[in-house]
Amino acid sequence: METSVSVSVFTGDFISRVPHLVAWTVAIILAVIMVRRGGGKAEKLLLAGSSLMFVAQLVSPYLSGFVSWLIHEQGMSRALASGLAVSLPMGVLSLSGIVCLVYGFWLRFMAKKQGRDELAKEVPE
Repeated sequence: METSVSVSVFTGDFISRVPHLVAWTVAIILAVIMVRRGGGKAEKLLLAGSSLMFVAQLVSPYLSGFVSWLIHEQGMSRALASGLAVSLPMGVLSLSGIVCLVYGFWLRFMAKKQGRDELAKEVPE
């Protein structure tokens, strides 16, 4: 009985994450296209951030199953199991992905802003 419940929870959790996985897959594909066309540091950061967020979404259901295994089979407390097995890895993956994405967009925004400022300086008034 316990195995079928954990499998159904895992399947439901995985199915609920499919839209996020599809969105991050599209972001990865677009970032790869931009990098192959000569993209710079911003595009590479977009690729890294999208990949990290994809991995975070992909790993999350497995970590949830691992927590239930730790609690039921190993007798670990819920707080310790969820903190060690889910919160720490998901926090590191998600935070590093978000940092890469934000820094990549910031680099691209600053590059465009500097380009506009230089263009404004070149245009005589």
